[in-house]
Amino acid sequence: MEAKAKRLQYVDALKGIGILWIIFYHLTAQGGFKTYVLNPLMELFLVLFFFFSGYFHQPNKAPIGKSIGKRALSLLVPFVVYALIFWVIGTLYLTLTNQAPFVEALGCLRNFFIGAIWNRDIQGWFHWEYYSLGKRYFYLADFWFLLAMFFASVLFFLIIDKIVKKTPLALGVVAILFALTGVCVGLHFTLPYNLHMVPYWTAFMVLGAFVGNRKLIELPSLERGPKYAIGVTMLLASIAIALLKTPALNQFRGSFGGDNEVVSMLLCIASALPFLGGIGILFQQFEQDGLRFNEASWLGTHSFTYYLFHMFYAWLLSIIFGFSVLKMEWWVGLLVAIASIALCTGQCLLMDFITRKVKEKKMPPASTESKVEALEEPREDAKNN
Repeated sequence: MEAKAKRLQYVDALKGIGILWIIFYHLTAQGGFKTYVLNPLMELFLVLFFFFSGYFHQPNKAPIGKSIGKRALSLLVPFVVYALIFWVIGTLYLTLTNQAPFVEALGCLRNFFIGAIWNRDIQGWFHWEYYSLGKRYFYLADFWFLLAMFFASVLFFLIIDKIVKKTPLALGVVAILFALTGVCVGLHFTLPYNLHMVPYWTAFMVLGAFVGNRKLIELPSLERGPKYAIGVTMLLASIAIALLKTPALNQFRGSFGGDNEVVSMLLCIASALPFLGGIGILFQQFEQDGLRFNEASWLGTHSFTYYLFHMFYAWLLSIIFGFSVLKMEWWVGLLVAIASIALCTGQCLLMDFITRKVKEKKMPPASTESKVEALEEPREDAKNN
């Protein structure tokens, strides 16, 4: 139990750093720094969420149907609920301020729920301006992550227990999933919400389960020095490849760089795999050496809330202060990102406070006898000593 808790803490710390990087990417103005630095590195952190979602999978612990049902509740319900809430708020603002007719808002919602997001073949009838934070609406489109995680999880749960303990089979399935993705992008085959990318994300989840099942990140047979050397080498190699590959790479939207999509996808995989191993090895060893990740870990445990709300709060700030997020200066973007993080943090603190109070009310009061026993127990210890 203790080992699992330690692993979860450093993984949560990685997720916390990852969500911060994603927020700064979303709220940074277009330019060379975003194109050549933030974008490729942000994609590495995005892969991390899928990898570690499979890392702690325990084979045959729960029925497949139950596991899929839990993912549906945790991902599909928020997808629908928060999309509707954000749409209602945005539509009220736009219609009351006469910026858009209600009929157009209905068209926007229709397109969103039938999947017209980032699909290259049906952009013509997609109300892009409704999702563009700096123009008229906010990023409902960023909810793509919830569907990607859900459908990747479905495929993951269907196959993982049969292959995770068989090394050649597990690695072969990963290769097939990557190859299937390459076929899809090579043929420009698209599905709503970019579901044609599901094999790609599932491959990283399977790799996570494969690595976690064998404790490969812990490297138990190696000393501290070699662990750091391996981790730093892998991390630097991944960053170098990520920064050198084509800026057009956009793996999470299914576009891998124009005419050389398959090659770009392979470069993306080549940068992601050493990143996942290297950063995992380093953070696991940091924790073993006594470095605490309390704040980053707390962010990681609330990464879902940060993901759902950071663009929403940025949109509200843009309305209050009257600026366009897409056209802001870099320092304004930095301030907006910090303010959005602060608002999300306040929301999480409030949620934690309410949850704690509810739990305290549900706990039965301690009886008088148990209180007396608790007071007398140290006396017995003192007497024995």
